[in-house]
Amino acid sequence: MRPARTERGFTYLGLLFIISVLGLTAAMASVVWSTVQRRENEKQLVFAGRQFQTAIERYGQRAQGSNMRFPRELDDLLRDPRALNMQRFLRQIYVDPITGERQWGLVRLADGSIVGVHSLSTRAPLRSSLSAVAGTRGGDVAAETYRDWRFIAPSAEALLMSGPGPAASAPAQPGPQ
Repeated sequence: MRPARTERGFTYLGLLFIISVLGLTAAMASVVWSTVQRRENEKQLVFAGRQFQTAIERYGQRAQGSNMRFPRELDDLLRDPRALNMQRFLRQIYVDPITGERQWGLVRLADGSIVGVHSLSTRAPLRSSLSAVAGTRGGDVAAETYRDWRFIAPSAEALLMSGPGPAASAPAQPGPQ
C-alpha cells in the first residue's frame, strides 16, 4: 500500500532542520574557538613581552660603570657586543603572536637606546586594562589596542618619566633566527 500524500517530504524537512541546527552549532563553536585563540595569543604576547622586559633589564644591569646602558638594537640582546665572551640575554627574537611577525615596536630613550617593546597590532585586546597584564607600564591605564601594552624594563621607568619622553616608536627589524 502506498503512503498517503500528506506524509511525503517530512523526512526531507527533518533532515534540513538537523543540518541547519548543526550549522548554527558549528558557527557558535567557531566564535568561542576564536575567543579562546585570542586569549591564548594574549598570553603568548605577555610571555614574549616579559622575556624582552627581563632581557633589557639584565642588559642594562651588566653595563660597565655607574650609569645603565640599554641596547641599541634587539639583536644586542642575542649577543652582547660589549662582552668579550658570548653573552646572551635572549635566545631568539620572539614572534609577535598577534601580528605573526618578528617585528616589534620599540620604546626608546632620547639617546636612542631601547628600554621596552610593544606589539605593532592595532587590534583591540580582550583585556582592556593593563593592570590585567602584571609587570607592564601603565598599571590601570585602559589599553585601546595591543600597541598600548608596553613591556618596559623596570629600571627604565624613572628614566622615561624624568626625561623628555620616549623617542618615536619604530618597528624593529627581525633578527637572525
